[in-house]
Amino acid sequence: MAMMLRGLLTILLAVLLQANAWSQGGADVFGSGDFPGISRFPGSHIVDYRSSADTQYSLALGRLQRANGRVTSGREERIQGILTRITYAIPSGYSGADVFEQLSTQLLAGGGAELFRCQGRSCGSSNFWANDIFANRILYGPETDQFYLASTSVAASAGAGIYAALYVITRGNRSVYAHLDILELPGDSSEQLVAATPAALLEGLHQDGSVIVPGLTFDERDQLLNAAGIELLIDTLQANLQIRVYVVAHLRAPAELEALLERSRYRAALIVSRLAAAGIAAERLSAQGLGPLAPACSGSSCAERIELVLQ
Repeated sequence: MAMMLRGLLTILLAVLLQANAWSQGGADVFGSGDFPGISRFPGSHIVDYRSSADTQYSLALGRLQRANGRVTSGREERIQGILTRITYAIPSGYSGADVFEQLSTQLLAGGGAELFRCQGRSCGSSNFWANDIFANRILYGPETDQFYLASTSVAASAGAGIYAALYVITRGNRSVYAHLDILELPGDSSEQLVAATPAALLEGLHQDGSVIVPGLTFDERDQLLNAAGIELLIDTLQANLQIRVYVVAHLRAPAELEALLERSRYRAALIVSRLAAAGIAAERLSAQGLGPLAPACSGSSCAERIELVLQ
């Protein structure tokens, strides 16, 4: 009898603990957990969790659209590493903007670099994000109620570098979900994340002779879509008034070589003009466009980028 009572008490305790978990916002799916160094939004719980090693991942860096029967962002960062996918259900009473602010701030803290962000219809179809990018239909909702951030981050444990894609959606029933794709670079890889501080850029220039500049993306007309990297460049060049650099634009796309070379030269000249307008001496800068002729890229096999090369 005593053993039976103990058994009943154990079952009752388990039921109470489960009920308490759901009252706090729900229980996480079995085997899931937060990514090290990235805290969930308070009160949220994990409704989907997947992990896969040695993944070829395309990090979207532009508005999603369908072209030639394929969903594409036009600009993307191709990365190979360990992929962790986490989807959170957010407790009622919070907006998607609240959730996006809390999680994006964590990703960019401590040296993380924003690569692309969008909000609402500027992100493209929510159906594309839910089904084609993140393979989770629960993330489908009105286009006006979506947020997206692609970034590098150093939020992982032991300071390991990662790439991250954050997507927040408010569904038609007003339920809010947040999704994180975290891509960890192999620990023994020689590839490094793009530098995100003036000190890091200067160190890369002196050690390797060149460095990729984050926070600079262009639209289809070769106009700056994300110019956050301009301030980083200004601070870097003002931190060392002796260095002279080539500003080199790389661009790989389905077009003739001469057209790609011309477009990449235009992009490089646009960056140089912005730097000169900010007070950087013109004789310290030289714009160069290589199109697709220099495919090697530290960090990943990226299709387009802006690099500083030490003269």
